[in-house]
Amino acid sequence: MPVKLYKKEDQGKLKIGQVLYSKRFDLAVDRDLCKGCDVCKTVCPREAISLKPLPKGEDGKARLPHVDIAVEKCDFHDICGATCPYGAITVSVDDKSHIPVVEKECYPTLLRQISVNSDGCDPGCRVCEEKCPLKVVSVKFEPITAEEAAAKGIRVAEGKPPTRTIVEIDKAHCACCKVCEAACPAHVISVGKFFNGNIRIDQEKCPEGCHDCLDVCPVTALYLENGKVCPNDEFCIYCKACLNVCPRPEALHIQRTSVRHTPVKSGTWNKSLEKLTSVAGVKREFTAKRLSKAKEAVKNLPVEGA
Repeated sequence: MPVKLYKKEDQGKLKIGQVLYSKRFDLAVDRDLCKGCDVCKTVCPREAISLKPLPKGEDGKARLPHVDIAVEKCDFHDICGATCPYGAITVSVDDKSHIPVVEKECYPTLLRQISVNSDGCDPGCRVCEEKCPLKVVSVKFEPITAEEAAAKGIRVAEGKPPTRTIVEIDKAHCACCKVCEAACPAHVISVGKFFNGNIRIDQEKCPEGCHDCLDVCPVTALYLENGKVCPNDEFCIYCKACLNVCPRPEALHIQRTSVRHTPVKSGTWNKSLEKLTSVAGVKREFTAKRLSKAKEAVKNLPVEGA
């Protein structure tokens, strides 16, 4: 039994905690990073997480709901943090950052497959930094010699001193929306989504002139065309933030079909995967695992006559 429970709002963060005789557990939700999606609420096995709607802003635009957590229900295993697409939830044990379920190898983390060949960037280009909807990309330039530039095949802007472009992506908070990949003029960025799925909008069911979903989409996966909101599957990460503010939820159809994640050996994840996708999604993952094991077994078969 905990000796003490606490819950407070502090410097833009929701903070909850429990103090035991030998340990202290703290969980924080960064309001700036949180995008009001349904992922943490969906995977929480204790049903401790809820979403509180907020009124529209003074500009008339919809606002993302606020995550709330019932501290008396939370077990501080950080299943929510391990699955958060935006890295908005963190747990610490005695002031040290931890993801208990991951450290015990009973739960995975989202697999963020991101690669950048900075040497191939156009000279002076900052497009990826400018286009990133979450502002997790930064670009800087370091001076190099002409010889170094020639050796690495780095292009140099005419009349300017040679520089090396360094693209840094904050992977812990990257939602892998692929906006930077699509925007990069030199095609040197590769991003693999961790959520795969599909999105469809039944525009006949949308209220006239309503753009609430467009107002809150964290990754610019929605756009206006002839006054109607349309989805862009290329950028959508299927987090369902848009669905949480839609006044007619039946107009939005969002399905997650699979999740890319680090290896795990636990039934705990299977339950979460079913909630995030479907029974079919779990079956697909089991099938993929069986095929992978079969291929590995074939590779390890002794070669006849060897």
